[in-house]
Amino acid sequence: MAKEADTPQGGSSGSTRRRRKNRNNNNSQTNDNAAKGRATDNKAPKSTAAALAESSGSEPSTPTVTGTPRSVSQVEVRSQELASAILKTKILDKELDVIKAVPLATGRVKRRRWFIAGLVFGGLAALTGILYANPTKSVHIDRMHGMLGDFDISSILPDSLLPDDFIQDITRLLSLDSIGADSATSTVNYSKGDFQPALTLVGEEKLEKVHNVILIPGIISSGLESWSTANCSRPYFRQRLWGTSTMFKAILLDKECWVQHMMLDKKTGLDPPGIKLRAAKGLDAADYFITGYWIWGKAIENLAVLGYDSNDMALAAYDWRLSYHDLERRDQYFSTLKSQIEVALKSTGKKTVLVTHSMGSQVTQYFMKWVESKNGGNGGNSWVNEHIEALVNLAGTPLGVPKTLSSLLSGEQRETVQPLANYLLDHFMNRNELARVFRSWTGLMSLLPKGGNAVWGDLSGAPDDISSDDTAPEMVSYGAQIRFDDGSSRLPNQTMDDALELLTRVLDKDALRLLQRDYKYGVFRTQEEMDSHADDHRVWTNPLQHQLPNAPNMTIFCLYGHGATTERAYYYTADNTDSVDDLREEAGTPALRIDKRQRAHLENVDIGIVHGEGDGTVPLLSLGYMCASAWRKPLYNPHGVRVVTREFVHNPLAAFKDIRGGAGASDHINILGNYDVTADMLRIVAGRGHTVEDQFTSDILKYAERINIP
Repeated sequence: MAKEADTPQGGSSGSTRRRRKNRNNNNSQTNDNAAKGRATDNKAPKSTAAALAESSGSEPSTPTVTGTPRSVSQVEVRSQELASAILKTKILDKELDVIKAVPLATGRVKRRRWFIAGLVFGGLAALTGILYANPTKSVHIDRMHGMLGDFDISSILPDSLLPDDFIQDITRLLSLDSIGADSATSTVNYSKGDFQPALTLVGEEKLEKVHNVILIPGIISSGLESWSTANCSRPYFRQRLWGTSTMFKAILLDKECWVQHMMLDKKTGLDPPGIKLRAAKGLDAADYFITGYWIWGKAIENLAVLGYDSNDMALAAYDWRLSYHDLERRDQYFSTLKSQIEVALKSTGKKTVLVTHSMGSQVTQYFMKWVESKNGGNGGNSWVNEHIEALVNLAGTPLGVPKTLSSLLSGEQRETVQPLANYLLDHFMNRNELARVFRSWTGLMSLLPKGGNAVWGDLSGAPDDISSDDTAPEMVSYGAQIRFDDGSSRLPNQTMDDALELLTRVLDKDALRLLQRDYKYGVFRTQEEMDSHADDHRVWTNPLQHQLPNAPNMTIFCLYGHGATTERAYYYTADNTDSVDDLREEAGTPALRIDKRQRAHLENVDIGIVHGEGDGTVPLLSLGYMCASAWRKPLYNPHGVRVVTREFVHNPLAAFKDIRGGAGASDHINILGNYDVTADMLRIVAGRGHTVEDQFTSDILKYAERINIP
């Protein structure tokens, strides 16, 4: 037992010593706990104060001081060590305050971290459930893995927000190696429904490849890659600024740079200075818009079952922003397509089937007139008949799309772009920005409605008007393409002819010049008109102003869906405008905009949009009139090209069963995965086109009778 004389001068009483002992013990313990996270050997140094309490009993004993000279008194040594211990205790008290605060902050970070992790994991789990509920989605889950790798969330979020290995764990969880795979062989157990209907048709009808196939996509389907090397372009070199997750990252993180790349030069309609976007090449240029969202992917899979590969199947992607005239001028697109078809005939001895989607049908119409013309490919009148077996139009747009008018008038695009891209554009770009971008795309202008009032109706009515009974809400006529009923303007209602004239007053002078340079939208009613414009490229996109080629051995198949609500006309309002002469815009937000007020008394109107019959994007008149009627008349088909029309009622599954609608969906995009449509396409490319006959399930024949065109 140590004596009281052993304590330094001014030492405390026994109770003070006990309090100090307890405090030193607590500090020593706290120091040990805190040091576990800092010391490399996970072992805290022992304080001198703690050493004083190591003797037997509760009182501090005399410590052994190693190496202390005998001339130094033990009391002096004891005093120095205790003074040092007291100083360390005060320092540890301050450190303890800091240490006590750390768990609170860390707890908040951890709670926030796992809350966000829970949201992300829950969303992915829900998406995975949807995908695996439908067998046709399961084979594409590996693409989600690739998308997560491409879209590096960890590089965008703060380092402290998610654990370092969180993304890796999620992507590993969703990879094919961990879900739906045989652990021994790592081979995916493909579910029933994949590569259908090809597998069934090969077994039952013995289909096999016969003709060469070229797929021609629609507007916005082809990926666009950056080949620029200046300024903001460098991070995106050879990456797709349209299509893939790079597009989404660019819009979110560098919108101004993205807009600069997507816009065309307003003077030339070509690349802006220092900017160069080019269409992606190969089958993957339009097989998927982004990872998991198929466009041509299912068609390619089914064609492969028949034996097709990259030697006899190609996808002719193009820069859909350009006018067709500029596609040839800048990219030699039609010259390349002509050569590709000629080489295929020489190498296989078989003609080519062109399978088109949406705007691709107009690109093909332009090509067939270009290749014949002395001002184009100079192939002569027999080239198409000698090289093209069939043209398969899937959801074609021969007479244009009314929603193109709203995109150019007011920058309100609704679904002019893919639904996935639509969300970002709608939420991160205003109407002014969208209008500027859309008006620079001269390719989009090719989708303006054609035929004017003769096809689309006038203020007295339209061919596709639907009469309502006395008990149902009123059905507004489609004859007025644009209506003004808000009382704020004195503008009259506009027919289709009026609306196109209105557009010419809204566009700036450069956009108007390019539109008039490349397109015409009227109707030819005589052979003299046809002959005098045979070599005029402006009419090659308008089937009412040119004739089908001299190809009596070719067949045109028109396959499209109907039964989906489709934009047909619009209610508009004009800000403080009394005359159409006040609408020209050199800059600023468009004066015109869709009037989104509710009109509950009108059954076919929703938030300013008049809905009609169609495939969700293209009205029935544009989908079917040329195929069901006009192309069966001598003026537009003087050489007797066989024309077959097949209609498919849109019959989607519930969204929780298949987010894309399943094998019965026939809306504008999902028709590319429709079971029956794909079966018809496979029969045609396999040389069984003669077995594919007309199938009408809509009122298109009745509507066609109401259109007064010879």
